[in-house]
Amino acid sequence: MRIGLVNLITKTADVQADASVMRTHGLRPATDADLNIVETGRRLVKRGHEVTIFVADAYRPEGSGDLGGVKIEYLPTRLPQVFPPSLAPLTPALLKEVRRMKLDVVQSGEVFQPGTLLTWQASRGGPDMFIWQELDIYMQGPLGWAQKQFYRTMGRAVARGCRKLIPRSRSAAQHLQQAGVPAAQIAPVVHSGVDTSIYRPLHKGDSRERFGIDEDRNVLLSIGRMHQNKGMDLLVRAMTRVRASDPECLLVLKGTGPQERELRSLVRDLDLGENVIIMTDRLDQGDMAKLYNCADLLTVSSRTDLFPFTAIEAIACGVPVATSFARGLKSDIVDQGAGAMISSEPQRMATDILCLLEDPVRLDIMGSKARELALKDFSYDVGADRLVSIYSGGME
Repeated sequence: MRIGLVNLITKTADVQADASVMRTHGLRPATDADLNIVETGRRLVKRGHEVTIFVADAYRPEGSGDLGGVKIEYLPTRLPQVFPPSLAPLTPALLKEVRRMKLDVVQSGEVFQPGTLLTWQASRGGPDMFIWQELDIYMQGPLGWAQKQFYRTMGRAVARGCRKLIPRSRSAAQHLQQAGVPAAQIAPVVHSGVDTSIYRPLHKGDSRERFGIDEDRNVLLSIGRMHQNKGMDLLVRAMTRVRASDPECLLVLKGTGPQERELRSLVRDLDLGENVIIMTDRLDQGDMAKLYNCADLLTVSSRTDLFPFTAIEAIACGVPVATSFARGLKSDIVDQGAGAMISSEPQRMATDILCLLEDPVRLDIMGSKARELALKDFSYDVGADRLVSIYSGGME
């Protein structure tokens, strides 16, 4: 099959953390070679398909890389003052390109996007259209109102014009149903993928030696953009209570972002220098896998988020997830036995974390289920096979 993947935004996390959706600079990644959508494309290419990914040119990378046979078309971004590239880039050339390439399948992301409307128009009388939906909640404020109105009007026409809408999580499937998409139009869940040959269980002692962490300590890990939305400050505050019961417990915060200085000040003010490490160094995938394997728990304390990819990498490493953020993490990880819900209030969060750390048998069981879940539902190969089956009319 000739497959087109419409993925206009490739650097969403960095943009969200900058708190300015109107920005038009600083969107370019270092390379596209390590993007998740590119890896999905590589797996489709290995299965004998031709894959082209459509990206807004505001995200044209600074360098090149091995794309494994995947082609990328960078489309001119228009009217950035009206359609901010960080949120909803407008790329009218997509309409012409999809028609010109005579694709068999074209897949967009999210119902509520200009790129999806253009894809829908281009697919009429042409390729079969699919939507790979991650969003599982209405946005806040005026955009949320507009989103609801869109689902009730134009969104219905878009859904009818699709072969299937493919949710990336159980909570996304529920959101689509609540928005009025007929159940017959919703395909089985296809999660975002992870390379389970890189992110895999490793020897904990060796992994901790790489980062100078004592093998006998309980270790919590939080990875993500250091921004208020990610709630890392809640974890730091919780550590005062955790330390009182477990003086050697260590929280590792990994990432960069606008909240870094605030987090360092908070660690200092709470005298947590021996219990909280802030890591900002860039690590390759091999070292990231080792970092996950240092942890007894991946802790997710986001105030708002989508489906943190770090949770997928963690379970692939056999590390269970403790999260105060529900939605997809609850339905697709916690409810599958690979994690636990914790409070979002720092003191109660600490109590919940301590209960988990004090039950190593439960942690081992959740860790085993986490790896099994990753292999069954989250690997790139499983995702590619499921997408192909859906494209071909299977998995009804």
